[in-house]
Amino acid sequence: MTVSEKTNKIILTGVMMAIVAVATMIIAIPVPFTNGYIHLGDSMVFLSVLILGWRYGAVASGVGSALADLFLGYVHWAPWTLCIKGMMALLMGLIIEKAAGNRRNAAIAIAATTIIWMVFHIAVNRIIRYEAIHNPANLLGDEIPDVSALGNFVNSIQNQLMLAALLIPVFLIIIAFALKKKEHYSIPLSEILGMTLAGLWMVFGYYIAGGILYGNFAVSAFSIPMNMLQFIIGFLVASLITAALSKTPAVKYFTFRIRSKS
Repeated sequence: MTVSEKTNKIILTGVMMAIVAVATMIIAIPVPFTNGYIHLGDSMVFLSVLILGWRYGAVASGVGSALADLFLGYVHWAPWTLCIKGMMALLMGLIIEKAAGNRRNAAIAIAATTIIWMVFHIAVNRIIRYEAIHNPANLLGDEIPDVSALGNFVNSIQNQLMLAALLIPVFLIIIAFALKKKEHYSIPLSEILGMTLAGLWMVFGYYIAGGILYGNFAVSAFSIPMNMLQFIIGFLVASLITAALSKTPAVKYFTFRIRSKS
């Protein structure tokens, strides 16, 4: 990389850092129990990796997202966000690099993710059920005033987790079968796989962070459905943006697209 190219990369990193922060702050919906929020920032995290690569993308994603937490008053989440979003970008970039044109690596990533996600789902469900039975007072609050409402809410959360646990593996299996028809997609399937695995890491990372912050992993589980929704929306928005930009001169700024064409 020449000095000029490195300078341009640093400038783009600063620009993407600002875009990630603004996208995160522009729509911030509070999540009950966790004192967190969902937003549109993940779409720009995905975009920053595609443009900058995983190294600079991790910096733009982690710092930009953490700055949004600070500006919005979620100071307690900022250090966690810095690590989670930075790792999210790093994971996405590495998956794209390893899975592009390599069906074996893609299949291994899909299989490992499916197994880990199913185990995670079973563990979280058991934690929620245990806390609801043995420590219901820990889950009661303004949103859930009594035990009856708690039972209904726990069942709702478990149903949502079950749906997510079923849909994510199905989605990954569809990607695996679609690898044979890679040329029919305007967005490379390695990028789809990278965004999917990075999004699941984000859901898992915030669950662990919430459990540590509040000392209760059952309460932290209530953020999982909302974070799943945040990831899916970010995935769709990023996919639409990259599909559109890949057909314009702006494609020259995309690190991974340039590699695939060279």
